[in-house]
Amino acid sequence: MRLPRVLLIDDEVAFSRTVAEFLRRKGYEADIAPSGEEGLKAMREKTYDVIILDLRMPGLSGMEVLKEIDPSRKLAPEVIILTGFGTVDSGLEGLNYGAFDFLAKPVKVGVLIEKIMAAYERKLMKEA
Repeated sequence: MRLPRVLLIDDEVAFSRTVAEFLRRKGYEADIAPSGEEGLKAMREKTYDVIILDLRMPGLSGMEVLKEIDPSRKLAPEVIILTGFGTVDSGLEGLNYGAFDFLAKPVKVGVLIEKIMAAYERKLMKEA
């Protein structure tokens, strides 16, 4: 089984670069987008398996990006919401819009990788 293609959509560019570089060293294909608009553009240009999405960003918010992703599409990516400003309410709202899971920053990289792989397995099951 190949490792998932991951897109990190987060305005904290240093954080995204660090996580993406770590994932690449582990064999993942990982890209970053510094805004919601750039994230949607990246998703139009390339197919991703898992999206790691910050909620609070200037311009298009993470929730607005999430609402643009149709979870019923066969090849739709799974979304993990990762935010430093999350509340239980925003996490539940994200889950209602089809997010796979909700994590608060800071998160241990091992936990994030476990969530990425669990999300990827769910995506593969939907596609089967």
